[in-house]
Amino acid sequence: MKKAMIRVDNGTTLDSLAEKYHTTPLAIKNLNNLNSDIFVGMRLVIEENQGEYYTVQPFDTLDSIARKFSADLQRIKDLNGLDRVFIGQKIFIPR
Repeated sequence: MKKAMIRVDNGTTLDSLAEKYHTTPLAIKNLNNLNSDIFVGMRLVIEENQGEYYTVQPFDTLDSIARKFSADLQRIKDLNGLDRVFIGQKIFIPR
């Protein structure tokens, strides 16, 4: 995985950074030991993952999503900070 050091600009959110760098807000928070939100001028380390975002569909479970993408179930749970999913939720699927 590639790491980058970034400076938070006006309008930047954890969600926008996560999408841009193919990771999750939780992964960014954990990597930078954040207990609160980010602010303009803050420097963050970002670890870019290979993968894609998926929107949870009716009848999806974490297990069925992992099988659908041939991805590791525990890694999906860890990256997204999840134990279960909800319809319409956007989750990161690592490759």
